[in-house]
Amino acid sequence: MLPTLTSLFQGPLADFGERLLLPHQVPATPIPARQLFTAKGLDAVLERYAGGFRTPGRPPPDRRAVMSQWSKYFLSQAIYVPVAANLLLDRQLPLALDQLGLLLDEQSLVTTLVVPNEGERVSGEGGESRLRPLMDGLLNPAITAMAAHTGIAPRALWSNAGHYYAYLIDRLRELPSPPAAVAEGARLMALGHFADGARNPLYRPIREVIDGAGEARCVRRVCCVRYRLTELGYCGNCPLPAALALPAEEA
Repeated sequence: MLPTLTSLFQGPLADFGERLLLPHQVPATPIPARQLFTAKGLDAVLERYAGGFRTPGRPPPDRRAVMSQWSKYFLSQAIYVPVAANLLLDRQLPLALDQLGLLLDEQSLVTTLVVPNEGERVSGEGGESRLRPLMDGLLNPAITAMAAHTGIAPRALWSNAGHYYAYLIDRLRELPSPPAAVAEGARLMALGHFADGARNPLYRPIREVIDGAGEARCVRRVCCVRYRLTELGYCGNCPLPAALALPAEEA
């Protein structure tokens, strides 16, 4: 646990204390994130993780869907604690791809982010100023690498990121007297473009629709292609018409 973030790990983040550590706190040598997000690194990750979706006598699992599922473990780690630290404690963590180390489990899923130091105080105001460093320095290069390696659309991976971001913001807004920065983080999702004209990939990641039963349901703006893995099927907030025709508990 990073000493400067001790107060963060309570409530919705109580279980995240060991998911972001300093080099001297980890039991093994972390893998440099820059090394993992290469063709060789991603091949190794996909080969091991895809093993859980292989069935004798059937075609190999869809690489795009495998990549999407794997990305969810990385993106949740890259968003929950770093964004909460930024919005609640005004702490900008050093998370650029060239600075970050990763610990993986036996399935090659990311379990821990290893940062070189405890970062610095946030210098700017507004959601864009606060969160563009994370988006530009880590999320964008990692998503670009995953998309280029497997052919999955970058927007599908950004949809995964947006799902976790929106979920976290909802949880932070439920805290007693959340700081104004949480509202700034929420407003980020209403920006179609940033001040420099760049498209905001976290723009409205979740939308409300009416499903086949006439009930309102919150779904992703873009499908994560999980349904291509027959062992998993549709996720609970899949936007595809076939998923929306199912009862909510089955989708």
